[in-house]
Amino acid sequence: MTSDLEVRSREFAGEIGDVIAATLGDHVQMVSVKHGDRYVVRPDGATKKDQRIQLHVQRQHLADLAVAVFLQLDHAGEHLKATRTDIAVYSTLDRTPLVRLDYLSDMRTDPVCHWQFHGERGAFSHLLAIAHAKDSRQVSQPHDLSSVHLPVGGERFRPCLEDVLEMLIRDCGVDAVDGWQTALEEGRERWRMRQFRTTVRDLQQEAADVLEKYGWAVSPPGSDLTSHLAPYRQSPTSGS
Repeated sequence: MTSDLEVRSREFAGEIGDVIAATLGDHVQMVSVKHGDRYVVRPDGATKKDQRIQLHVQRQHLADLAVAVFLQLDHAGEHLKATRTDIAVYSTLDRTPLVRLDYLSDMRTDPVCHWQFHGERGAFSHLLAIAHAKDSRQVSQPHDLSSVHLPVGGERFRPCLEDVLEMLIRDCGVDAVDGWQTALEEGRERWRMRQFRTTVRDLQQEAADVLEKYGWAVSPPGSDLTSHLAPYRQSPTSGS
């Protein structure tokens, strides 16, 4: 019997495939694969390398995009929830990613959602080297810039795939097809609306207060409301 989670994850895979086709022009087969009690949405392929999306500049294959989104239903069993997202850009010249956007909902040590840049800059390395000399436990890899995790928005307000695609097209010159801006705008709207609805479910009293301020008549449910504050209070280096 097909579960609700399986159906929704397949639909989500179709959405991602449509966005990639409408921006990069690459008709990638996105699949939803069972992974324990979750489903992972990723490009079809037998190996990790096969599961990458080719990026071209002036029709020359120069880089690859890896995307994997791990999905399950939320605690109420009603809404689709991403518990982990791995997005990385690889050069065709080596195996080390150029840049990564990682999200893990139960992260305990690094920021729940963060960028990592696999490059070096002398001034930044100098800063890390001095910090390492002062406290090697705090800065353990002073010569590896990718050890710095740059927090971005936490669980609710993190970047989406559309943001990464726009960066690749606008700033890196990756080939795109006509209409890519509209496709990204529409995909980004879907993503942010979902995050907005989740935020409203978390903070129903706060949402009601705002609506009442603008003239809405809002009636609370019979039971007491308890706001889910963890995603909004957590520090960059602790999960909810």
